[in-house]
Amino acid sequence: MGLALALVLAGCGEGAEPAALGPGTAESKPSPSESETRSAKPSKSAQPSPSAAASKGSGGSGGGAVSGAELAAALNEMNIDLDMGGTVLEEAQLKQNTAQSVEAMKGVEYSPCDPTEGSDPSKAVREASMGAMVLDGNLAGTPDTISVLSWPDEEPVTEEIEVSKRQLASCPEYSLTANGRTVSIAGEALDMPTVGDASQAYVTRQSIDGVTQTSVVLTAWSGTNSVQITLHEADPQESIRYVAPILEEVLDRIEG
Repeated sequence: MGLALALVLAGCGEGAEPAALGPGTAESKPSPSESETRSAKPSKSAQPSPSAAASKGSGGSGGGAVSGAELAAALNEMNIDLDMGGTVLEEAQLKQNTAQSVEAMKGVEYSPCDPTEGSDPSKAVREASMGAMVLDGNLAGTPDTISVLSWPDEEPVTEEIEVSKRQLASCPEYSLTANGRTVSIAGEALDMPTVGDASQAYVTRQSIDGVTQTSVVLTAWSGTNSVQITLHEADPQESIRYVAPILEEVLDRIEG
């Protein structure tokens, strides 16, 4: 549940960019309908070419089996091939945003349980390669995201699967207080077809000041890589139907 939580924390901070820009485990999203995806799309001239994305380097201390430059190139090629209208982000920016989110989480108080227990969100900054693409979604000002992590070996991926599923089972409802504001969060597992070696889907409902935001988070793990897609204010079942093939597409491209 790391990414959805990071999104909430980013919203509670002042002047912080959405944590979706940096995989706190990973996350970006295409909207559930094709017509929505194609609306308000940036011009192709504003999108980096695959070669430009690949030339940027990893920009971080960690490096996975697939480099940050290769992840960016794969996402950018998919963005163009599928006419998704997204924007691929530099790994250096992702790692900076993730590190800021981790720092913001240090002062958070949880009740009655801590969903981050047993996890180390800063590990990805130190040891993994990162890639992400953001897309306009259903919630104004909050992008949907596709985020990718690549680790040097399979052990961190196995650990990530275990921790993610344990967090959802052991702490599905909790509240957190950050910067003097309290957010109530409820998570619910969703059924989805298996993608990669393992996959998971859940919906979170985050309530603050009488306003509730719904997010659907879908993750797939394969080998040394993981892909996470986060959609905001989207129908959960429609999201699974639309996004599961995209998870598989991302894995195929980064592993190919």
